[in-house]
Amino acid sequence: MKMEEYRIVEALKQTEVFTRSDVYETLKKLRENISEAIANHTLQQMLNDGCIVRVGRNKYSVANTDYKKYNYSYSKMAEKVAKEISKNHPYLDFRLFELVQLNEFVNHLIAHNVIFVFVENDLGDFVFSTLRNLFPGKVLINPDADTYHNYVVDNSIVIERLISESPKGIETEWHSRIEKILVDLLADRCVAEAVNEGELVNIYEGAFDKYVIDENTMFRYARRRGAEKKVKAFIKNANIKLRTV
Repeated sequence: MKMEEYRIVEALKQTEVFTRSDVYETLKKLRENISEAIANHTLQQMLNDGCIVRVGRNKYSVANTDYKKYNYSYSKMAEKVAKEISKNHPYLDFRLFELVQLNEFVNHLIAHNVIFVFVENDLGDFVFSTLRNLFPGKVLINPDADTYHNYVVDNSIVIERLISESPKGIETEWHSRIEKILVDLLADRCVAEAVNEGELVNIYEGAFDKYVIDENTMFRYARRRGAEKKVKAFIKNANIKLRTV
């Protein structure tokens, strides 16, 4: 950390959550005649350097070494599915999530993987046609709960509709951000069916204890799914402390 960044962080760490204006006011005390543009540039540089983290819309916090950005190395099959979709439908917007992503949070490890592919608008049929020949007998499209339980097998691929304004992956667009995963666990019928209800608190608590959660992104997506109240109520009952709400 640069010396100036250290001084700014020391000044800001007295407040758990701060805004761009707070950063500007802090910088004005440390530097004379500083412009708002320079303050914004400094803020972006500190975000890039990892000194501070974004926790909501225009809400930031000093980085805690106990927290880190969520990152996950997808299985070879998940990577193959994503590659085939991207190759055959290069302009398609989609996200991919696999059940074994949750194994770092649960008490009882998930042994049988299921890959969920969320596809924009009504284009799921095209993806289904692409994947069913490569993975015969393993691809389901928009199944209800009974169909899911009756036909899902290990390494099944479940195609569902991508909700508009779903958060994009940070490194790769088709990656599922932790904020999307947390909402889908409560709002998506098949994802919810696939996970033991008793593990949900462990997953939420583990995610909030270990990773930086952009609460604005999470609740905006929850609103798009019509699940904001449900997510907030679950978090409250799980005794998780939010930074921005």
